[in-house]
Amino acid sequence: MANRKFLQDDDSRYLFPVYELKDKKNRLIYNVWGIIVAAGAIITSLPFLWMLLTAILPQGLIFAPVAKIASDFSVDLSSFKKAWELAPFGLYFFNSILVAGSVVAGQILISAMAAYSLSKLKPPMYQVIMALLLSTIMIPFETIAIPLYLFMRDFSIAGIFKLNLINTYWALILPGLANAFNIFIFKSFFDKLPNDFIEAARVDGYGETEIFFRIILPISRSIITVIAILNFVTIWNSFFWPLIVTNEPNIYTLMLGIYKIIEEGQPWNIVMAAVTISMVPTILGFIFFQKQIMRGVLFTTLQE
Repeated sequence: MANRKFLQDDDSRYLFPVYELKDKKNRLIYNVWGIIVAAGAIITSLPFLWMLLTAILPQGLIFAPVAKIASDFSVDLSSFKKAWELAPFGLYFFNSILVAGSVVAGQILISAMAAYSLSKLKPPMYQVIMALLLSTIMIPFETIAIPLYLFMRDFSIAGIFKLNLINTYWALILPGLANAFNIFIFKSFFDKLPNDFIEAARVDGYGETEIFFRIILPISRSIITVIAILNFVTIWNSFFWPLIVTNEPNIYTLMLGIYKIIEEGQPWNIVMAAVTISMVPTILGFIFFQKQIMRGVLFTTLQE
């Protein structure tokens, strides 16, 4: 097989390795894909640019014609200060970080353990378990929202005791800990890992728990980073479920806090300033972990 360099730092940004770009056909394909990706990036960025523009415009120019905006354009950053002062954003940030961080940590641990079991240990009724897991991916969350709410309201373990978890952090965290899609991604990754070093560890006297925590997890950092970032963004931006299970302001997440600002009828420049503030952690996450995310995606999709 050709000496591919997909995973090396110098070549990870190319569709083809550098030496293959010398071919005119490959270079043409590369350029066409570059144009398509650039066009897609511009189209995708338009709503974010509109949001940022609305946040920095004075209130009188928000709905003005383009010609008037261009002629009277000025930057008004006071909307960010007003948005921050309208609501306890520090508390909302803390709640969102607590919920998103707890859910992501739980998802990674539970999903990785389940995927390792399905991939390397092959439990009884393995095919049935996989079919059930994959079938849950096809069920819209709105379908199970009411049963899940009732379960949180009358939460019990083996019917021994009952707890009402509504308006608690537990109601925001527990339903997100199990994720079939993450299990499927982890399993696909573990399936590609050779069994030789696992068998060698067993011969050396390692138990399955030691193998999982001391061998499997350390070599899975790339895919863990990808899953962690993507799920953190999903939980951070979650609105529907927190809206259902919380009506106490002290446990509002950031999205609920922004919703309350909209309910109060605040001007759109202030609302968009609040939304812009809420995006800062996720944008920083992508910036700081961009290389790890790329490596994880490339390793998962291209490994043979």
